[in-house]
Amino acid sequence: MDPQQMDLASFVIQPTWKEFLIELVNSNQMNPWEVDLIEIANTYLKRVRELRSMDLRIPANVILASALLLRFKADALSLEDEPEPIEEAIEETHCINEEIPELIVRANQPRRRKLTLEELIKAVDDVMREQSKPIINPAAPRVFTIELQKEGMNELMRKVYSHAIELKDAENVLLFSELISRFHTGTPCPGPGNGHEHGLWCYGIDNAVRHLMPLLHLVQENKLLAWQDNLFGEIFIRVMDENALKELEKRAAESVEEDAKEYAALQEKQATRRQRMSELQAKRQSKDAAAQILSQAN
Repeated sequence: MDPQQMDLASFVIQPTWKEFLIELVNSNQMNPWEVDLIEIANTYLKRVRELRSMDLRIPANVILASALLLRFKADALSLEDEPEPIEEAIEETHCINEEIPELIVRANQPRRRKLTLEELIKAVDDVMREQSKPIINPAAPRVFTIELQKEGMNELMRKVYSHAIELKDAENVLLFSELISRFHTGTPCPGPGNGHEHGLWCYGIDNAVRHLMPLLHLVQENKLLAWQDNLFGEIFIRVMDENALKELEKRAAESVEEDAKEYAALQEKQATRRQRMSELQAKRQSKDAAAQILSQAN
């Protein structure tokens, strides 16, 4: 068809690939109920080239539709490729002693059929919608490394109680800041002072919380008594049962093996989690690489 005979006005007013394809079917008097895929792909590409030769700006979706039609055409042609005939290489079969099994003839791949214009438009539109979806890469999961304490609660309770016995005064009272100072390994802190300003928080929140837990367990067992005179102030401790040290030592010794097994199980669980995270990241990278290759191929 002569490019001058095209309906350029409608193409400029409605420059979408759908209208372009419909106008192409109408102008070539094709049957919209029986569209030959190879014929329409060739005609579509020819029309795009004619428009380019006229120095017209062609919308990107029209170019993309032509690429998709060419891909559909290639798929349709691949279905029609007949396998090469197999020559009979053996003429004398009487020399073969083995029984030859019966050959089962497989049905060929489905033949190319003509499709309707509506089906063609829907197929192209589905591919465009799929490719227009943004590829959202989920954020890589954060891996947290938790330092597990090797000491169990029973061992911590034994140490806290032992230091409380050593630090108590004549009235069996001591300060919590004095107690956690025995477990402090950092920069030396100033004297307790009023117990709150210089003593308690100087040793770090983690250290304070770590040894507050066994203290509360000892209070629950009525071995120690703890209280505060002021909110967020110093914690005062009174030793209630001075003969409980042997009991705590026995309990700690019995739980050493159990705590060790629990620690090993937690370490193994952490290692398994890290391995799973690595596998997920590797799969995500492979998926992203495959998507990138597919987009470049299209």
